[in-house]
Amino acid sequence: MNTTTIGVDLAKSVLQVSLASPSGRVIERKRLSRPQFQKFLAQQPAADIVLEACATAHYWARTARDHGHVPRLLHAQYVRPYVRRNKTDSADADALLRAHRDPDLKSVPVKSVEQQALQGLHRIRSQWQDTRRQRICLARALLAEFGVHLPTGAAGIVPRLRLTLDAAPPLLSVSLGIVITEITELEAKLGQIDRELRRLAKDSPLAQRLLTIPGVGVITATALIGSVPDIHAFQRARSFAAWLGLTPREYSSGQSRFLGRISKRGDGYLRMLLTHGARSALLLAHRQASKGDDRLTRLQRWVLEVERRTNHNKATIALANKMARIIWCVWTKEEDYKA
Repeated sequence: MNTTTIGVDLAKSVLQVSLASPSGRVIERKRLSRPQFQKFLAQQPAADIVLEACATAHYWARTARDHGHVPRLLHAQYVRPYVRRNKTDSADADALLRAHRDPDLKSVPVKSVEQQALQGLHRIRSQWQDTRRQRICLARALLAEFGVHLPTGAAGIVPRLRLTLDAAPPLLSVSLGIVITEITELEAKLGQIDRELRRLAKDSPLAQRLLTIPGVGVITATALIGSVPDIHAFQRARSFAAWLGLTPREYSSGQSRFLGRISKRGDGYLRMLLTHGARSALLLAHRQASKGDDRLTRLQRWVLEVERRTNHNKATIALANKMARIIWCVWTKEEDYKA
């Protein structure tokens, strides 16, 4: 039986540790370096380790689990109200102990090494995309100053840039050529990551099931697998959609109930992917509707009706919400989506 609960305030180099008795009283406080904390986990008898779900938290949770402890990750937003008076490292560690005693506070599941590696792959891809976009905008803006106007979009932009490079002054052409080379290299790197993600999706039965859902592609499927440690932590489909920030923000009191815009909580990257997937699925529904209603699925008829009642953007978010609920059902029931 665990005789102690340990609250750990994580940091880059120095970690603050608070040890509590079974009654909840803090009996000891320590300030440890990373090697000292590693040794502390190895020597300490089995205990409940409470950490904020922040940087390096999943690594330390896995390390604590390897030493026989029971790690629990708490969202930093919900731990903050338990900090009393001034904010210090010891106060944060004590707040974790108080938050741990709250039975209604749900913990964050610990990610595996494979999930964090997959999530890291998506983070690299996203940053390379941003860098590529910046370089394209830079080259297009510089050439526009000398009368060269290129069409919008990134498709086929490198050949067009090379053809118009002579229009730039000699003083600028060399550096602009380096920018174009950077764009080419970034496109090659992005293609390499995309091939790796396609290979991972092909080898994953879960990813293949998720790909049967309209609007869910390889990028979205692999991002979901890397970002959702345990789908069964969500008791219902609406809870999963709320975790993604796709449900309305509520402000109610008494007999008055007000539902506003979506909350935009949770992982913004996943929400962005689902929103773009919903836009693609809605566009496909429009194309099929133009060929006859007999080609439409029940989901497509529903989203087109929502669009007629409201507008295109609201229908897109409504479809993204519906997609999140379908993802939960397909994932938990381990069945392919049937249109």
